[in-house]
Amino acid sequence: MIIRVIGLLSAFGTKNIDVFEWSQSNVRKSRLSNNPVWGSLTTTHPQLKLNGWKLAHAVTKVDYLVERDLLMPSLGFLLQTDRIFDFSAGNNLRLVPGSAATLNDFTRTSLIGRVGQGLSLLFAHSKGYCFVCHLASDAGVASHMASQGKKLKAADFLFENDGRERMILESKASFSQPLNDPTQIKSTLKAALTGQVDYWMPRITPAASKGFAVLSCLRETGNVAPSALIFVDPPEQPTRQPIEIPQAQVRRRNYASWLRAMGLNATARELLQTSRDGGRNIELPIVRIGPHKFAITGTGYPDGMFPWWAERRPWPVAGLEVSALRAISASLRGEDRPLLDYPGLFADGPDIDETEIAYGSVFPDGSYFGAPDLRRDFVGSESFLL
Repeated sequence: MIIRVIGLLSAFGTKNIDVFEWSQSNVRKSRLSNNPVWGSLTTTHPQLKLNGWKLAHAVTKVDYLVERDLLMPSLGFLLQTDRIFDFSAGNNLRLVPGSAATLNDFTRTSLIGRVGQGLSLLFAHSKGYCFVCHLASDAGVASHMASQGKKLKAADFLFENDGRERMILESKASFSQPLNDPTQIKSTLKAALTGQVDYWMPRITPAASKGFAVLSCLRETGNVAPSALIFVDPPEQPTRQPIEIPQAQVRRRNYASWLRAMGLNATARELLQTSRDGGRNIELPIVRIGPHKFAITGTGYPDGMFPWWAERRPWPVAGLEVSALRAISASLRGEDRPLLDYPGLFADGPDIDETEIAYGSVFPDGSYFGAPDLRRDFVGSESFLL
């Protein structure tokens, strides 16, 4: 089963998805003019490029941002990729014809949302935002929502870049819009913009200076319109009724989610506590990918551990860049400065050639998901106070 995952993600190839921006003035209109023309309403941006490993990394990370045990749903997504996406459809990311219709309602709704959120995460990376938390999981946000006495939804994510600038993002997705229909797409973007992004941008402190409503429209092979990601970017708004989300909280939640994906659940829980005991010494295998070293754990073993030196066959692993893990260790001791100062990877542009991570994905927050060649990449073990 695990070998099948590696084969599927590697066979996925490199895909792209068209990217369009709508002006917020057009999205906010009560209605568009008759016979609206797509090209006159949108600005074309560079395509978003991805491969199977990056998409799997993104969907897995999104799954673990929400505090629940999602090992099997994440693994289930990986095992279904060839039934969902058409690997042979050329460069544009395409669905297998009829794939959406073969899923039951619950599976389809869950899968559409998770893939859309994964694509939104990759879109945020393309805009320079490295660190992310699930907004509704914050205690202050949950308390504010409960106090309103009305139906109120949180936006999906709060992001930060390496300069600690913040961004609110609401993600929508569809497997069933065959065309870039201006009226339908405007309606979806407007609901996300006015219902969630507008509400939460001025209520977060430190303030969010950016906000995005993002719609991912994935289409089947043979459809005349390519798959597309469409977004609207409203301006910054003055803060009101502020809900404090401390600067370190976004990074703690960002890394707690990936620590859970690594099987380090106790460390993830400790990282989110206001009073932390500093953890325990854990020795982790280290691999070198390009110029960076990553501490890794193995998927499918208790606590993520297995005898690396005895079992050097390909195996999916999750990991963190060593400097990031050291910063997490300091935060567990109550020292948040190293975590806040950690710049992430690729601040000056990519420094790892794609051929060096052919069987994996590295994100700018320092997280790694892949199947390294342990005979080549394994460089020893290091001990971390976690």
